[in-house]
Amino acid sequence: MTEHVSTNRRSASRDGGPHGEPRRIAVASNIDDADRIAAMVPDECAVSLGSPGCIDGVDLWIVDDAALESFETAPPSRDGAGPSILLVVDDEPLSGDPWSTIDDVVRRPLRPPVVRRRIQNVLGVSGPDAAASAAPAAERVGIECVSQPLVTVRIDGGERVVCGVNPAFEELFGYDADAIVGEALSEWVVPADDRAAAAELVEQVDRGTPVERIVTRQTATGRRDVALKMLPAAEGAVDAFVCYDDVTDEQCRKQQVTVLNRVLRHNIRNGMNVILGNAELLAGRVDDPTTVEAVRSIEDAAEDLVELGETAGSLQTAWDGTDRGVLDAVRLVERVRTNLRSASSTSGIRIEAPESCPVLADAHLETAVRELCENALRYSGEDASVVVRVDQRTTRTEITVCDRGPGLPEAERAVLRGDDETPLEHGSGLGLWIVNWIVTSLGGELTVADREPTGTTVTLSLPSGPRPADRPPAEVTR
Repeated sequence: MTEHVSTNRRSASRDGGPHGEPRRIAVASNIDDADRIAAMVPDECAVSLGSPGCIDGVDLWIVDDAALESFETAPPSRDGAGPSILLVVDDEPLSGDPWSTIDDVVRRPLRPPVVRRRIQNVLGVSGPDAAASAAPAAERVGIECVSQPLVTVRIDGGERVVCGVNPAFEELFGYDADAIVGEALSEWVVPADDRAAAAELVEQVDRGTPVERIVTRQTATGRRDVALKMLPAAEGAVDAFVCYDDVTDEQCRKQQVTVLNRVLRHNIRNGMNVILGNAELLAGRVDDPTTVEAVRSIEDAAEDLVELGETAGSLQTAWDGTDRGVLDAVRLVERVRTNLRSASSTSGIRIEAPESCPVLADAHLETAVRELCENALRYSGEDASVVVRVDQRTTRTEITVCDRGPGLPEAERAVLRGDDETPLEHGSGLGLWIVNWIVTSLGGELTVADREPTGTTVTLSLPSGPRPADRPPAEVTR
């Protein structure tokens, strides 16, 4: 919660009580848990319970909404000005405009560190750990401008002591900044069974080595998977910056894809194999043409489902991160042709390419080229051939798959363009989505064009290699 202190109600007594006397704080006795609130008052202050108007010389009153009206007749503080007021409210918006009467607000549920800091803020006094835990103003402004959850810490005895947090951290973790500043970060966010591993990471960043990994952290509402980054601070009042990015949903999606992959590739395939085996057995025992045709339809549908399951199995590997490097696009296309020949006797693929051609990609590119070739062969028929061309154009490498089929349906063109999800009539629809995702992840482009008199060309355009770091990318020309 953002602190709001009314400047027009600050009194001269904030600079110190007369003769070094402790500040006097009164808690309205009608507040729920008034005794508990009184116990949260800093040790350097004197505290009492009572009703407004009945206690003299109070520097700060802690009240709720019901007691605010009483302050029109409340006795003055020791410096002759009206006492400061800290309002206790539930976690809901304030009604009206109370800031002409109150100095600050503390919201339920009440936490002792929060209440103490609110009191110190209003009175202008410092607690014993204020100098050690407070972040410089410039630093506070800086981290508040960061959109991701961020914590600045000092490393003391192997523990990260919180110097400051930004609003994004408060939103993700649900902890009030006033409560966690000055505290050990691990006690708030690291699950007990992960403390030893977290301590090793702290030692690493304390030696000046950045840390980056996926971890599980504790929030006020439960555990979340986060991408953790800890960076040593070059200089200043803090030793390190701790940044979090909530990746719980992303991790869940990866697990869902893994489960879906397992179900499609194993359960459905095994069931379809049973159907295909019985259909083949049935086909050998019937003579009626209509029945035979029905059995063949069962076999075709089962084979399509097996193909869909195999294609869906590529979903998981398509998103598994691998390091990109410069590959030989010609060797890659030749491997695709060899693999298709071993899988089918109808893979008439002709390659038009130089001896070699560099392309900046990873192993997933081979999956994309194979999907395009299989799709082209499916539409071209058994006797037609498919041509795969490999060309280098300035800083780009193009792999083009050409067929003489009836043309790519608009629904599947939309898939390759990434326009929208479309109903999948067979396995090729899902395969084309995989092509789109792979090319996008590699920083490439994909175009579809018609051939004359009939057919389709699909072109993948990818970088030939890393671009020079000292100049902008060259204009692509085709």
